[in-house]
Amino acid sequence: MKSKLMILGVAAGFLFLLSGCSYEQSDTTMANTTTAQIGNQTNVSINSKSQQENYKSLNATHTMMVDGQTLKFKTNYGIEKRLTNNWYFTVPSTIELGINPLTNIKGLSYQVNALYADVSILSKYTKYNGVRQDSFSTNYGQLKNGGIDVDNNHGYNMPFQVEGINENETSVTVINGYGSSDTERITEKDLRENAYGGRLRVVWTLLVTDQNSGKQYSQTIQDSIGLPYKHSTED
Repeated sequence: MKSKLMILGVAAGFLFLLSGCSYEQSDTTMANTTTAQIGNQTNVSINSKSQQENYKSLNATHTMMVDGQTLKFKTNYGIEKRLTNNWYFTVPSTIELGINPLTNIKGLSYQVNALYADVSILSKYTKYNGVRQDSFSTNYGQLKNGGIDVDNNHGYNMPFQVEGINENETSVTVINGYGSSDTERITEKDLRENAYGGRLRVVWTLLVTDQNSGKQYSQTIQDSIGLPYKHSTED
């Protein structure tokens, strides 16, 4: 009998520890996990090239060395003005993804080979931190040159249609466990009480082609962009 009670006690303690892990600190902040924030006045500018004037954008410049040449690319990420400093997790939205080469070197051409992007929750609690709101992936490796051609005058732009978290069954299951999403729907208030905002992660795979030799070089650009729902440099 004592052994059974001991086993039950250990099991109960183990379950208590597991439940406590949901709100374990993750040491994640908006400042130390993103390289920039859409919503910070020092980084945000109106994207005059966008066909939709209700968008704001953040630009980042990336420098790389390819076959002894210094190349520069500009990435661009835009969101609706209404979402600046006010990101919503449960409402569908659109993020503009773009890239342009800034250097024009004779004999070299550039292609976008693949693009991956996702939006996840940034939270100080492990239960919420990293839960994916939505993701997007496309690959152009089947094309003749291995990708979409880009140059100084013709960049690449792609809208990322981000689902709301209640529409994303996987995210609801991760947060709620295996409870029914019909009876345990996540609300915006629930998430905002436990999160700093969202994080947009983007991975660009580029091909640089030497037109003279036919050689192709693969390069990767990664960006991590904060989508705060309140201004914060410390959170």
